[in-house]
Amino acid sequence: MILEANPVLQTALEFWRDLPKPVNIPDIRLLDVATIPRALLPHLIIAETTNANFDLSRLRLVGAEIARWFREMPEGMDARAYGALTDPAYIRHMRDLMAEVIQRRKPIYCRSVYTLPGLTEGDAENIVTAERLVLPLADGATAVECVIIVETLQASDSRAGPLRVLPPELGIKVQHDPFEVVA
Repeated sequence: MILEANPVLQTALEFWRDLPKPVNIPDIRLLDVATIPRALLPHLIIAETTNANFDLSRLRLVGAEIARWFREMPEGMDARAYGALTDPAYIRHMRDLMAEVIQRRKPIYCRSVYTLPGLTEGDAENIVTAERLVLPLADGATAVECVIIVETLQASDSRAGPLRVLPPELGIKVQHDPFEVVA
């Protein structure tokens, strides 16, 4: 299984699988945040989705580790405003990811690699690897209306500290691997 090398994502999948599923996916109204494993909280994003259109989503909850990587604190931010901060290709990737989750109604894994300039002149490029697991949630209906995104990020240069590299600015080289459905 692809998640075996990432204990945070593995824990997220197990947590999601254990949630009550009245419509074959968990209902966010039944989610007791006190039951979310502590190891997940820093890596967690809860976002609303609207008709598979990420432009109309709203980020409702953002964990501390995610906030550490973002240039702007996205919690509560409308995704259209969030999209103005970044490269259009990144927003297309995230929109496609949301559409995939909404269509399949199953957890989706994806990996992205960002190549950033070195921290100081003469340093090697800093490679940031992001692994995401997107978990669908309903909101009293059968449609996917919310998602839990669990994301881990690692930089090749550990001196980086709070990188504030997401969303990526124009000109940053980004490679997105194909989406994988997690059974």
